[in-house]
Amino acid sequence: MTIRQIAVSLLVGIFTTVPAAAFGHWDDFGSHVTANNVHAFTQDLGGLIGSGTYTTGRILGWGGFQIGPRAGMLFKMSKAKGTTSDERNQTALGDRSDIGGLFSPWLQADIGMPFRLDGFIRASSYDGLTIAGGGLRWGVTRPSEVLGSLQPMLVLAAHSASAQDFSATHYNASLVLSMKFKYFVPYVGGGVDYTTVNVGNGVGAQAADLRATREHASTPRATVGFNFKLPSYLDLSLAANYAHYGLGAEASLSLRF
Repeated sequence: MTIRQIAVSLLVGIFTTVPAAAFGHWDDFGSHVTANNVHAFTQDLGGLIGSGTYTTGRILGWGGFQIGPRAGMLFKMSKAKGTTSDERNQTALGDRSDIGGLFSPWLQADIGMPFRLDGFIRASSYDGLTIAGGGLRWGVTRPSEVLGSLQPMLVLAAHSASAQDFSATHYNASLVLSMKFKYFVPYVGGGVDYTTVNVGNGVGAQAADLRATREHASTPRATVGFNFKLPSYLDLSLAANYAHYGLGAEASLSLRF
């Protein structure tokens, strides 16, 4: 089996088996959200939306283009406020021990522009949640193909999201540092996700006081990943992130020119 076949099989496995695992369903928000868990939910949602915005670790450069599927996930939703274990385990999507974490697939396109800028757009519609957004990446220094060279990069992103009983806006700013190797690029990044969740009027009686209100949350998020150069203009990226919810993961397989 070739390297490309291994990479494709790996990413297909992520996109097909991960959704089948125990993850929260966005349509359950209306019947489970409370004043105790809406803030933790807002933090979790921001971390999920903000993931995967810099999977290449470097800017594409003028004339570069990249498109492909991506996925982000967190393994366990954050605990709610509460005085008892049962109260803390009641997340805005259901019992924490039953639903596990959150998952979202993406389709993203990136283009290299002058002045060391990349622009990107991304969209997702999965399991009752629709997200659209984009942003800019700026190479602080000129990219170099010299092995071992470092490149710092700034990333700014903005998104909007909507589901049956809530909508959200998300903003992110991150600083990324990568190093050039022959077949792969390791990178580390850190940033802040700022998220606002607008609670709809259709939520249940347990959240009557939250109807038509807004919840704001900001949370730091750190990422460590690797971008692999594969044959036939393919890039494979695998990364882990850490935020308020604990451990998360990111993956992408992109066609790059």
